[in-house]
Amino acid sequence: AMMESGPFPEEVPERRVCVVGSELVENYTVYVMDVTDGHHRWTVKHRYSDFYELHEKLTVEKKVDRQLLPPKKILGKNSRSLVERRQKELELYLQMLLQQFPEAMPTALNVFLHFHLYEINGITAALAEELFHKGEQLLQAGEVFSLHPLQLYSISQQLRLANPTCFNGDAKTDLGHILDFTCRLRYLKIFGTRGPVGTSNIQESSLPFDLSIFKSLLQLEISDCNSRQILGLPTLRSSLATMSIHRSTESMMVVLVPEASEFSQWEPEGVESRCPVTAVIPMWTNLTTLDLSHNCISNIDNSVKLISKVEFLDLSYNHLSLVENLQHLYNLVHVDLSYNSLKALNAAHTCLGNIKTLSLAGNQLERLSGLSKLYSLVNLDLSHNQVAQLEEIKNIGSLPCLEILNLSSNPVCIIPDYRTKVLTQFGDRAAEICLDFKVTTEKELDTVEVLKAIQKAKEAKDRMSSSETKVPLSYRQMFYISACSPSSKDGYFEMGLDDSVEEPVCSSPSLVNAHVAEEDLLEEVLVRRVMWCCCVWVDEEVKQGEACLVLTDRLLGLLTWSHDPMSTNIKFVSDVFLLSWDSSGSKLKTEGNQLSHHLVPGLSPGLKLLAGLKQQQLLTYFHRYVAVSHPEELRHVLWLSVVLYKSPETELTCCLLLSNDSIYFLLEDLPTSHCSVNHHKLPLWFFCLIKTQETDSFVQTHLCCCLSFRLSDLLAVNVGLFDQYFRLVGHSADHIVCCLSRDSYATGIFLQELMSALSLHQQQLPPPEPSDQDFYSQFTNTNTSKMQNYELIHSSKVKFIYPSEEEMEDLTFIVADRKNSAPPSSCNILLYLLVFQVGNTSGTAVPRTLILTSTDVLLLDEDYVSYPLPDLAKEPPSRERYQLCEARRIRDLDRVLLGYQTYPQALTLVFDDLPGPDLLCHLTMDHFASSIEETSLRGGVVSQGLEGEVHWCIFVPGADSRERLISLLARQWEGLCSRELPVELTG
Repeated sequence: AMMESGPFPEEVPERRVCVVGSELVENYTVYVMDVTDGHHRWTVKHRYSDFYELHEKLTVEKKVDRQLLPPKKILGKNSRSLVERRQKELELYLQMLLQQFPEAMPTALNVFLHFHLYEINGITAALAEELFHKGEQLLQAGEVFSLHPLQLYSISQQLRLANPTCFNGDAKTDLGHILDFTCRLRYLKIFGTRGPVGTSNIQESSLPFDLSIFKSLLQLEISDCNSRQILGLPTLRSSLATMSIHRSTESMMVVLVPEASEFSQWEPEGVESRCPVTAVIPMWTNLTTLDLSHNCISNIDNSVKLISKVEFLDLSYNHLSLVENLQHLYNLVHVDLSYNSLKALNAAHTCLGNIKTLSLAGNQLERLSGLSKLYSLVNLDLSHNQVAQLEEIKNIGSLPCLEILNLSSNPVCIIPDYRTKVLTQFGDRAAEICLDFKVTTEKELDTVEVLKAIQKAKEAKDRMSSSETKVPLSYRQMFYISACSPSSKDGYFEMGLDDSVEEPVCSSPSLVNAHVAEEDLLEEVLVRRVMWCCCVWVDEEVKQGEACLVLTDRLLGLLTWSHDPMSTNIKFVSDVFLLSWDSSGSKLKTEGNQLSHHLVPGLSPGLKLLAGLKQQQLLTYFHRYVAVSHPEELRHVLWLSVVLYKSPETELTCCLLLSNDSIYFLLEDLPTSHCSVNHHKLPLWFFCLIKTQETDSFVQTHLCCCLSFRLSDLLAVNVGLFDQYFRLVGHSADHIVCCLSRDSYATGIFLQELMSALSLHQQQLPPPEPSDQDFYSQFTNTNTSKMQNYELIHSSKVKFIYPSEEEMEDLTFIVADRKNSAPPSSCNILLYLLVFQVGNTSGTAVPRTLILTSTDVLLLDEDYVSYPLPDLAKEPPSRERYQLCEARRIRDLDRVLLGYQTYPQALTLVFDDLPGPDLLCHLTMDHFASSIEETSLRGGVVSQGLEGEVHWCIFVPGADSRERLISLLARQWEGLCSRELPVELTG
């Protein structure tokens, strides 16, 4: 093929080698040489032994004079005078070799002077020899072959200069091996470098190279090159199917129509032109995938007329501000325009007619009206934009094929109940939408149905108010429920409006005034819970029927219905009971400011005062004495025990306050006696002032310690087994707090509130740097969460780490290890609870971990705060995680005592004192103790009941956990003993 001579420099045959210096490395000298070949120059370093080995090869292969190389020196070989003299002698030696081999240098000399890396003939010879050995194998395997621009430049120069195809006479290095390989190669990757190549002054971005030697290419990827230096691209139009070019171009025209630099007026082949043209350009006939991401393209020019068969187009990470000319690509299926500068997208259907996947992430879009007619769209990514209004979602809510929608990191995400309000915009298709990579739940669908009914009622109200006749409407007119019963498999109802029924407002005293109820309904309400249930009415006669309870932020509604005698398919709402529901507008849940009984003993005066505050008092107290920033909002209150990482032996009573900015731990008075917290860095000390009703004055109370850290400092949350506790991890050991809620429900509620607060807090931070990921693999990924290795990574980068199977297996092994018979595989943990073991006489409550297996009950002493080991820990904890205190077989359980005994709401497990062969019951601490005093010193609180009995008095803080423990105990006991477990009520 004839090569164009324009971009290629003329050959400059000058070659020089100069020894410019030396370096002492360890105990030998390295000589530094500058090698020049025309305009290219590079540096080579060799020690004298390398020269000696080269000379030996040349004397054998090329009959070079053996006396030409300066001799070895044993003594004083590193002396300055010898090194300087040898520099001159070695330089003379190399110059004589270049004169002796002016054109075809031996392979050994080529490698020695790095000609195979930087010089045209050396590069092509090395590549030809590699392809001679591996070329056929690479072609048969169909692998992607990688080349540098310098290698392609060398091949192009060889062909242009018409030099012999084999300089050194070795057939393995013949240029024909390269040409044969490139003619048949199908997959090519060209990756350049930024800056000089190796030790040379060669800038690959300035080297022209020709691709016309590739006759069968199907896939081409180019990165870090200069597109204006790439020749021969038009020769690939008939074969190329996939082309990817990154960090190489500022214009699509340079890539798709290189001829445009010569012909200003051109038209695609096969298109009739109404104006004179200077050139007809062939089409890219087989190109279906074009990836021009990570370039500096500022507009989509009319060069896209030549790629009409493209189905996948990726223009992400460019500088586009306008979408145009894409109407010529009528085969488009997937388009990626993410991370550009798009501020508006008007009438997108005119240029993106039948696409299925569209990514607009990372732009500046505020309005979505231009997307309303993309009827074939299935997958839409709008993350990291500026969409703030729910009204904009209506523009895409009617798209019939949309299934996957990503709206994360938009201002609209901070709206309360954002998910359900967005899903409501999709009407009957809400169940088919995967929003933010999370599948819609049945609970969300129930809420959506209620919101849809409210929305339709509001529309009906607007229609009524716009007309001159105003007919009073009752609730039974506003809602109807389609043919679907509460026991249906779908789990939700289709709701709508029935305009055909006109009945007077019910005058039952249980109903509120029609006008007031109507106004309440038509206001925007926050639906918190929907529950289908069975309702019993007690009037003159007892009636039973199906009903739906709807809890909003201000109202509690009961929806009932009856069959319409005229139709068997429609059910109408017959009554709605609206109960007043007190709400001050705050998101704070006041029931959180309630103490469990085990936290009351020993409560400090300051915390007692705090526990007695009502909602408004607590909010006032928080904003006046606790909150750091003025607009801070209190979101959640939780009373629990905490263990600080620096004092794992001490459990402190705490009132945890969660705001949208920070987490505050209000601890007991004078915590310095319990822990070694650095008061200058972490705690905020303050006085609590509460206004009294009797004297209308303020009273100064005791000091309380407040330990706090910002949500932005939160790194991870470790969730304990069975959600019995959680650990908050910050940047240092002072910011590691283990929170012992001892209640799975309370833990779950707090984690939900924490995730919500983190999401709100994240909206105030700058958006993260976009990740450089393959666009198509993102949209083909069907995962709906980011759970990896039991770590749920929140969008704020906070890790929520849940117990892994390995952790459960370790605990199972520890439990089984305390038994002599059953192997770990047969041990099955049914329940894990954090409880208190209470002494019958003293009433002292000792924290314990209760584990219920299929055959045994165990009490352990657990280190909550040290495990799993934090990243900042420098050494393992001083004690093991689990230490067995006591263990009993379920078959030895005689009865369970319930009632108010020495400790309210505790339950007593009464065992027959008959140690079995499969449990090491003799390890129970009271069996070793020689006296009651020794037992108390060791922490044992087991009490001896009647002769031959052992009593375990256990207090379980969570009511649901307590019921579950009794239920599981009764089930296992009945299976082992073939009769019901005796449960007795006491005092």
